[in-house]
Amino acid sequence: MKKTIGNYTPDAGKVLKQSERVICCTGEDGMIYVTNGYLAYKFTPREYAAIVQPAVCCEAGSWTMNNGQKTGEPPTFDLAKTFQDAEHKAASMEALERCPLNLDTGKKRTAAAFYNAAQGFAALYNAQYLEALASGYTLRSPGSHAPAIAYQNGEPFAMILPIWIDDKISRAVKAYFTQPDDNAGNADERRAELRDKLAAAEAECAALRAELDKSKAAQAAAEQAAQRANETAAAAIADTVAPSPKTAAPAAEPKTAAELIVSRWSNVDGVTVTIKGAQTTSPVVWLTGDTDPHADEIKAQGGKWSNKRGAYYVRVA
Repeated sequence: MKKTIGNYTPDAGKVLKQSERVICCTGEDGMIYVTNGYLAYKFTPREYAAIVQPAVCCEAGSWTMNNGQKTGEPPTFDLAKTFQDAEHKAASMEALERCPLNLDTGKKRTAAAFYNAAQGFAALYNAQYLEALASGYTLRSPGSHAPAIAYQNGEPFAMILPIWIDDKISRAVKAYFTQPDDNAGNADERRAELRDKLAAAEAECAALRAELDKSKAAQAAAEQAAQRANETAAAAIADTVAPSPKTAAPAAEPKTAAELIVSRWSNVDGVTVTIKGAQTTSPVVWLTGDTDPHADEIKAQGGKWSNKRGAYYVRVA
């Protein structure tokens, strides 16, 4: 059994530590509100010090953190008010009932299904975020696509945004809770029907993921083809600047600093030399290809590495 601190398990700190963005603010009620954009927590100072501070290495306050770097910028919205407004809308709603079925929605994300019998709607929430809450909580929400508030002992302590639910899954979850009494003897048949509906929904999700993966692969192939075309064009330009010694006439004695660099590297196997702005007062010589074995000498000649082009360049003053 997981140990808890207040209303949370230690997974709450893990969730925040793995989040790309974390926002914190303090409310007028003395509570501390923290969110990653999908799950918002309401901490006491003691809970914050025990769970959040070790994960983000920051004291409570009004700040935003992106990819582990604190920007110091205050939130662009009132997090405490957002939490309180959501709690006000959910307070009068009937508690959601958990459906004992989980759905794989892709990206290593599992969705837990819930149902509101009074209002007759189903909702999905990220199971990982639910696991970060202590046991014994209840969820209340005004609708399928509205934030849900987690309560324990009648007190709200967390808010979670829903995962979009389509009509097929919504009907399947609703069917689990609203089976007709006149079909009470056909429980196995109804369960089989529900499993078929859920399997169809999962198959549809898998097909969409496969189509997305195919699209990404095609895009990657197009980018590689474009890169090869650019390299071919660069090599063609380099050939006009530094002709092959097998076909070109004897080169004149180099005079300028740029020409000296071109002369040094134009005949080195695997290295392609390109000079940009040859007619200007500050030409740039680009060295592409197999330059790693010659990196020290290139740097000694004033060469610098360009991450954007993946090549060395020497700017001649």
